[in-house]
Amino acid sequence: MHAGALFAMKWFRIAAFALGFLCWDDAARANGRFPSAGHVEVDSADASHIVLRTTYGLLVTRDGGRRWDWVCETALGFSGIWDPPIGIAAGGSVLVGLPDGLAVSTPDACHFPRVETLEGKLVADLAVDKKNPARAVVLTSTPVGAIFDTRLFMTEDGGASFVQVGNVFPENLRGLTVDLAPSDPSVVYVSGVLGGPMSRGVIFRSANGGVSYITSEVPLSDDVFAPFIGAVDPENADRVYVRLDGLPGRLFVSEDGGGVWQEIFSGQGSLLGFTLSPDGKTLAVGGEKDGVWRSPVPQWAFEQTSLLHARCLRWADAGMYACTEQVLDGFSVGLSTTEGSTFQPLSRLSDVCGPVSCSSPICVAEWPAMRTLLNATSCDEVGSSSGGGSGVDAGTGGQSNDLPSAVGGCVCGMGRGDDDVMAVLCLAVLSFSRMRRRLGS
Repeated sequence: MHAGALFAMKWFRIAAFALGFLCWDDAARANGRFPSAGHVEVDSADASHIVLRTTYGLLVTRDGGRRWDWVCETALGFSGIWDPPIGIAAGGSVLVGLPDGLAVSTPDACHFPRVETLEGKLVADLAVDKKNPARAVVLTSTPVGAIFDTRLFMTEDGGASFVQVGNVFPENLRGLTVDLAPSDPSVVYVSGVLGGPMSRGVIFRSANGGVSYITSEVPLSDDVFAPFIGAVDPENADRVYVRLDGLPGRLFVSEDGGGVWQEIFSGQGSLLGFTLSPDGKTLAVGGEKDGVWRSPVPQWAFEQTSLLHARCLRWADAGMYACTEQVLDGFSVGLSTTEGSTFQPLSRLSDVCGPVSCSSPICVAEWPAMRTLLNATSCDEVGSSSGGGSGVDAGTGGQSNDLPSAVGGCVCGMGRGDDDVMAVLCLAVLSFSRMRRRLGS
């Protein structure tokens, strides 16, 4: 690609992003944030049942993404800026971690009763056993003055009841993530930061289901570069991956349960996404600045496969799911059947059909404003399909040659009063779009 094409591509993206920013004014953003997806969960017993965590609640599909229904934050039991950890347990119930407890949905996602045992506790993370979804663990880490009350709870009945496992963690531990070893149900990992004059990131490994732990430090980690468990190898309970928060994002692996760590990847931005293939033989890592990178395990030969602005990654039997920046990539969630090289749009903001269908309707009062915010019109259009669209080439980062529909249905026009900046940006985007076509970019 010659210099003129590169110049046009660069300024097209800047103009498109700025236009998208202005299209959603302050009153229309979800909790002050742009509407976007940040996590994907796939039901281990039903691949067509997928739940997306978004900045405006949950989206649920029962048909693999052809129809998306909405669950508002008020139905989940919270409001404000909170990204709840979620999981899908046996029977299709959705576990939702809250700042003051845990909600476990009915299978139809119409009711989200709270678990009395965890009431008042901040749920930092949760994990569902991939081979036995009736089993799940919940990590709570509740601030109490200058210390944290950090505990582990477990269910063996799909969330119907929870019991505390083991003793309370050290009072200077801010718990962050928890995960289970798919190949050994007795192995549990917990990550967090031990506070003090010299804070340090740590991993706790239990070989007896959480009754007791061995602690190890994660290199280069502290309160700023906090450690988050990426995954435990599906066939090797001692191989665990940890990514560090902050800039640059770093990815570490341990082959002995946390005793020795090896840095295998460093990004330019935050590493928001990490995932393993179902067999554990390939991994993918990514972020908004880095795109998506793939490597065989354990050779650690990384190659960039996509320029998507990845906000999350999840690899399941159907393929690799990615949360993206719709204003830049043209869709909110994509699915790759080529190990991250190309992505098909799976969900756009406009594809939300409305609140979940329940005998006692929920989220009805909130829907008109949300529908306007998302420009949710796809379900009203004859023949529309959220799973449609052509493949996205890894070299384009998900861009099409036209302005993505992600800009909330905005159209260029001069009849919006004092929106002169909007008009200028519209014209700029159209001009650069035409330039890209002439240059063949």
